Amino acid sequence: AKNEEFDYHMNNDLGRMVLNPDVTVRSRGVMEKCSFCIQRTQKTILDAKREGRPVVDGEFQTACSAACDKGAIVFGDVNDETSRIAALSEDDRMYHALEYVGT
Repeated sequence: AKNEEFDYHMNNDLGRMVLNPDVTVRSRGVMEKCSFCIQRTQKTILDAKREGRPVVDGEFQTACSAACDKGAIVFGDVNDETSRIAALSEDDRMYHALEYVGT
């Protein structure tokens, strides 16, 4: 990037975003994915796969959900009816962030 000899649209802001696999472009800007959390998630999934079992609810937390002491940010498997997130999704006070994209 930023090398004039090899200008394959890498020298402008949009070109650098396209080449970064950790960036997802949304309709209202750019949302950065936390690569540390992706690594935590993938490690947990890999460990469970090696042990021949599914990932257990609450086995890991993302950094943002761990840092929120009020429990306002929760991730989980809504398809697992026994999970915490499935129970919270039935609460009248629950809302979705970016619901229009299926989150």
